[in-house]
Amino acid sequence: MAKVFLVSVYEHQEYDPNTHYALEALKKSAAADPFHVHTVTNDAEEAEIVLFVEMGTCGMFAEVVRAHPVYRRYPEKCFLYDWGDDFWPILPGIYPSLRKKYYSREHTRSWHYILPENPYLGHRPVKGSEKYLASFVGSTNTHSVRESFLHYNHPDIHVMDTSKESYRIRYHGTREEKEVFWQRYADSIGDSLFSLCPRGRGPGSIRLYESMKVGRACIILSDEWVPNDGVDWDSFSIRVPEAEVERVPELLEAMRDRAIGMGIRARQQWETWFSPEVCFHRMTELCLAMKGLRTQHGLARRIRHYRHMVKPANWRIYLRSRAILYRRNKKVDWVI
Repeated sequence: MAKVFLVSVYEHQEYDPNTHYALEALKKSAAADPFHVHTVTNDAEEAEIVLFVEMGTCGMFAEVVRAHPVYRRYPEKCFLYDWGDDFWPILPGIYPSLRKKYYSREHTRSWHYILPENPYLGHRPVKGSEKYLASFVGSTNTHSVRESFLHYNHPDIHVMDTSKESYRIRYHGTREEKEVFWQRYADSIGDSLFSLCPRGRGPGSIRLYESMKVGRACIILSDEWVPNDGVDWDSFSIRVPEAEVERVPELLEAMRDRAIGMGIRARQQWETWFSPEVCFHRMTELCLAMKGLRTQHGLARRIRHYRHMVKPANWRIYLRSRAILYRRNKKVDWVI
């Protein structure tokens, strides 16, 4: 049994769903935890795990977290959850868009995205009479594998490019525009036998977990993506190399009769590993596993993971990250 201190560097600022949602969601998950093994504490000193819950806003090198007084006092028990696409995993933690080259059982693990939910995404069991064999509704300009979907010449594969409207609607659209946007997206998954789940700017994609929630077999196209530990991916998903994206229509035609069974298992795995009630328990278990496997401690561990920052190319990225944080927060906490 572990006591967990949940914290965010932005938790005392004016509420913003883009930066506060994940922390509040994990606190609610802890309150509804069906396992009753781990607990939340308000005392960082007595906690076995300190989990910083951020949403892509703490810098490419987690600068804001590393400047936080709780991290400075208890670095050996601190972990970071951050779903940003552009980061260097200096801190041990859980990263939904983790690249293979950064994976380490004692330092970094992959997980799902904790983001404000599309209200129209609910469980829709596969009936076998869906309108489409597969679908993709989203921006195609974030990676070339998505652009390849536009060249599919298959009447039963539904592809809609939302590159020109998605950012505006998400952040500046009216309530009516957002409702139409999210309903259309949810229907595209629910009206299909399979869900196309390509990578975006990062190797991870929230579409994968949303498709599992709906109950759809997933076609994963992301060579760098790291699968979440424990999940029975082979039972409901197919991984296709990015270089073979053109083979997807042919592959799906041969798998039509498997869609119902794979969809059932996708939903079961989502409930077991990623549903709101189990998130706190699963993430705590990951942190404890990393902490138990750790072979380096203190200064030696920090030097190991900071060494690449001295490289000229990465130092320029570090300075760019500082500039972005300064524009956002109007201050700079200089930590190396």
